[in-house]
Amino acid sequence: MKVKHLAILAALTMLLGAGASPAFSGQSNSPFPVADGCLTDEDLLPDDSVALEGVEIGRIFWDVTIADPSLLAGRLGVIDQTYRDMVRQGVTPEMVLAFRGGSVRLLVADHSRLPEETREGAQSVQQRLERLMELPGVRLEACYIAMRRVPLEPQNLMPGLHTVNNTFLSAMGYGQRGFISIPIH
Repeated sequence: MKVKHLAILAALTMLLGAGASPAFSGQSNSPFPVADGCLTDEDLLPDDSVALEGVEIGRIFWDVTIADPSLLAGRLGVIDQTYRDMVRQGVTPEMVLAFRGGSVRLLVADHSRLPEETREGAQSVQQRLERLMELPGVRLEACYIAMRRVPLEPQNLMPGLHTVNNTFLSAMGYGQRGFISIPIH
């Protein structure tokens, strides 16, 4: 099982590359160089061993409704950190990010369909989503009920998203399979 976690960690390091946080990339925020065998900032992070005792797979259903791109980009950073923290502590992540409500507007592939003041933020959101989609065990879903209200058709979504008819059914189904639902509102 530990080999699988190391493979996920290696994949994360490659995918995040220069965009990785210093703690995750093994680099220190300290102005002093880190010698081989010395502790890094990551080594000094507290752990979640009590909560994660006996947990091998971390199943999270992220219920996303935030329509403000800057707020959503920040929350996606926390979701990314949660993924990395699980891997760091030996838990295999399985995550579903389900977009419903106004959040689906930010998933449109053609940003010219968005108000000008939202375009840059939507691009930032989508860049973060693209990185998350590349991680093992991550799935992104868009609610078609919400998309019809925008209106937005599945072929106009950014690549990699899965359109589902009703994310409330997704929440129910994933919940019955052991996923904990965390609201991102």
